[in-house]
Amino acid sequence: FGLARAPRIRGIFAMAKRGGDTDGEGANGRRQRAKGGGRGHGSVVPIECAGLGSTPTRLGAALWDFAAPDPAPAAATASSGGEATATASFEEPSPALELRRSQLMAQFRASYAKACEEVLGLEKPPNDSVDRWLLEQLAQSRNGSRNADPMLPHPTIANSSRVLLRELLAEVPLRCPTRAFGQPALEALRTYHASAKRWLDRVPEGLAEAVHELGVWLRESTSQAQGRRKAEDCPFKSKLHELSREGGLSSRFQASVEPFALQVIDSVNRAAETMLSELRRFALSDAPSGEVSLDVGDDLVGSAAVLRYDGDEVRISALHYRKLRALYSSHNPMPSGSDAVGDWEKAFRRRLYLMARRYITFIGLDPSEDGARGGNMHAAAPESVFAWLKTEFDVRYECFASPLNCYFSTFFSAFPDVDAPFGSRGSFFDVEALPEGSYEVGPPYTEEVLELMARKLLSLLQHGASLALSFFVFVPDWPGAGGLNLMDGPSFAAYRRSRHGGPFALAKGREHHYITGVQFFADAGANAARRYYTVPHGTRVYVLQNDEGAKRWPFSEAHERTLLEKLRPPLPT
Repeated sequence: FGLARAPRIRGIFAMAKRGGDTDGEGANGRRQRAKGGGRGHGSVVPIECAGLGSTPTRLGAALWDFAAPDPAPAAATASSGGEATATASFEEPSPALELRRSQLMAQFRASYAKACEEVLGLEKPPNDSVDRWLLEQLAQSRNGSRNADPMLPHPTIANSSRVLLRELLAEVPLRCPTRAFGQPALEALRTYHASAKRWLDRVPEGLAEAVHELGVWLRESTSQAQGRRKAEDCPFKSKLHELSREGGLSSRFQASVEPFALQVIDSVNRAAETMLSELRRFALSDAPSGEVSLDVGDDLVGSAAVLRYDGDEVRISALHYRKLRALYSSHNPMPSGSDAVGDWEKAFRRRLYLMARRYITFIGLDPSEDGARGGNMHAAAPESVFAWLKTEFDVRYECFASPLNCYFSTFFSAFPDVDAPFGSRGSFFDVEALPEGSYEVGPPYTEEVLELMARKLLSLLQHGASLALSFFVFVPDWPGAGGLNLMDGPSFAAYRRSRHGGPFALAKGREHHYITGVQFFADAGANAARRYYTVPHGTRVYVLQNDEGAKRWPFSEAHERTLLEKLRPPLPT
């Protein structure tokens, strides 16, 4: 897809969550984030920007490489063997419809937040729960459902999937931060106890005694917060683990609260259906659609490109505008003649607005607000990794990317209706077969997407035995996650090419860096301190090849060491 890579995106897709958090965010906390939410930035080695006709670089590596691959892969219709043209299979929306979609999605998010507050008493919805709900829909194959909405292809998916339900239940009484200890753990316990007491009027009486016992324990144990420095000795950390484990007080509460959470699910379904009905009505209304205007600043470091349409304003960095114009031009060469050039510029402005507005609507952030962070559905491995993969293994395609975070000019993405003019070949999950080649795979970091991705890769490897296929897969180090278990297991044994003795190579947490998922924001651009960040968790790299792929692109122990080195933050000179 192209949203989500790194602790919230490389790629958008970046989805069943599991118990036990290791980041201090609570049970399931680490798996509810898609990629890009790391703390801190990589070493501030500057980006070098030469003339307007050249590609910016960092440490000698170009920030993008839009040399056309041959042949380019195509999704969905690709099984016929022909290359899909960039816009042939996808109906492009109008700017008016896309703006209306953004307005309705904002209303949907507000409606969901209100339901969470009124029904479950939550101050705000679970972090990234809307994102996971959206991603799970987008990770389903859309072959045979071409008339589905591009953002909400399965609006009632929460009826058949328990992902959103688990997200809601995990907040009751409190999503326990199981890494916390000392005073933070004590404060979490106090919040937990207060929340549990508020629920007693709405749940069976059998829970009252356990809540009372927790209150007594807290009063008697408060003095133990002093003088303890190690997590393993902290009674408050142990109590949080006791509450959140299977059969603990949290699970007893959640069983009683499930009917209330299902009310929120019903509200989500109704709100989604209402949104789609309004979009269909609007699309049929033949509302006039004006032109998109564009203002571009000259300074690649501090200025922005501003797209305006009917009162809406979308700001992206001047550097990213330069990238997107080059990407669009690689697929839609500028014609000669003043009239043709004018039409080309008009089409480019419209398509740039459509694509940028769609992703901003999806991630729910406003790039006009300088300093805004989070919502990183587009985090990506650094360009030094991509350049090396191309040089050593002829990697030229990305299975989860978007125009906003792609390195190569050809990729699979979540929204081909607005991405196709920029090189998208459709959704990776719609692919029936791939031409032989070497691919980078950086899915969104949710367990649902990771498992669907693993199953898709296994199918492609099994059915493409006569073709040379190679995949470099970048995923979080989440032991026990279903998709990772599958890639670690016997089904993938014949395809794994890691050379250190294990099924994958591991980049340790805080020892490697990524490109932030909001790299296109106006306050990022060519500012390396904002563009890169240090990843707080481990990242696994699986090298998966069939026999033909291993013959063409052999992966050695030296390659593995170099790959991990390419992921490390560079030292400033």
